[in-house]
Amino acid sequence: MTVTVNPKIEPLNEAPTIDVTDKEITVGDKFDPKEGVTAKDKEDGNLTDKIEILKNTVDPSKPGVYEVTYKVTDSKGASCTKTIKVTVKEKTPAPSKNNDKTTTVTPKTGDSTNVSAVIALLAVSGIALLALLKKKKVS
Repeated sequence: MTVTVNPKIEPLNEAPTIDVTDKEITVGDKFDPKEGVTAKDKEDGNLTDKIEILKNTVDPSKPGVYEVTYKVTDSKGASCTKTIKVTVKEKTPAPSKNNDKTTTVTPKTGDSTNVSAVIALLAVSGIALLALLKKKKVS
């Protein structure tokens, strides 16, 4: 007796991918961990709505570096996790306006040499030198 087995060949299931980058916000800003995050899978297509947040330590009221960890699983059970850093920076103070109505005089800086005066001085020096040389030749 001969038994022939024809195995069913299934394509290899590729794991999905999560597209997200590190973020930077300022103290007091609203933070939505799912904003700007997408997920896709070669077999299932867009999986953005299937993204789970496993960890979110972000506190937008305090400066620091925090982590957010994402996970997505496709229909065949393959999954992907990705962790990003979220930096919460201090607010920079707005420049204050000077309301005391005083005018501050600053010193004048830069080169203020008069070019024509320098040229005239060189010309007079040249003429004087020529006159001296001519006197020596005559004597």
